[in-house]
Amino acid sequence: MIRELLIRWWARRDEPREFTFPTDLQQARHILVLMPLSIEMLRQSEFFLARLPQAFPEAKVTLLYPPKTLAPRFSNPYGFQITVPADTDVGWWGMPRRRFLDDLFRQPFDVLIALNKEPAVYYAAVAVASGTPVRIGMPGGMGHPFVTVELRHGRAAADVKTEFILFGEMIRKLAASPSPAAV
Repeated sequence: MIRELLIRWWARRDEPREFTFPTDLQQARHILVLMPLSIEMLRQSEFFLARLPQAFPEAKVTLLYPPKTLAPRFSNPYGFQITVPADTDVGWWGMPRRRFLDDLFRQPFDVLIALNKEPAVYYAAVAVASGTPVRIGMPGGMGHPFVTVELRHGRAAADVKTEFILFGEMIRKLAASPSPAAV
């Protein structure tokens, strides 16, 4: 109950921002990825992360793991920056502390990608505090207002691995610059 109240409180704090889609996605140079909460989804997220350098070859990617995670145990062959909040970065009710958010958003992000499938107070606060206009979520994930675009793949019975592959492919195709012949 308290978790739902906090999530709604953060949702009311969000102000809509304009963006041009897919142009703003195609021009993104700083990407923040909110990593999944569950261990199984963390493992399967590798199928998404493998497609991210193809979607944003020039971008600096930061992976934000949830507090108290096993993130360092997962490989990072792509050279992404990894951020794992320390216990001192998390306040009451699992909310991120202001100084952590200030440090995280010192360099603004162009795109936020949420890989978690359920709303979490911590990620709701991060998404709203980010000020990032293009926030992309998976189907059945955090939803509006925490993400501005939810990419649905149309396969009702897809397993987690397939969902990550399809999600990564959709982002890769949307982030691809249009070919000169198409202009």
